[in-house]
Amino acid sequence: MIGAAVLLYACNKLWFLPAASGPLRLFLAWYFSDLLAGALLLALVELLLALGRVSPIRSVPAAAGYLLACGLFLELAPLLYKPSSVCDPWDLLAYLAGGLLALPLERRLLSHSI
Repeated sequence: MIGAAVLLYACNKLWFLPAASGPLRLFLAWYFSDLLAGALLLALVELLLALGRVSPIRSVPAAAGYLLACGLFLELAPLLYKPSSVCDPWDLLAYLAGGLLALPLERRLLSHSI
């Protein structure tokens, strides 16, 4: 999952974004990376939980709470040290959507690895 998110991010920067135009280009430039970040954040916490021999996140509310907390940090922390930064609430939605869309795949991968 981590590798897929990183690979898709690289493909977006190298190929998808330069080839796109119109609304698709805007989506790829503004929100696609945030969708991938949500999936990546979920995969990273699952990896850390597995390494610590702790059970994975099993519920949508727990995953949503984690993703919302991460998203708030990612959007608000830069405001403290970078005056030109802005907070985009749509980014929060993209983090949440990316993680929640990845959750069923994450569950499937975890069930096959156990």
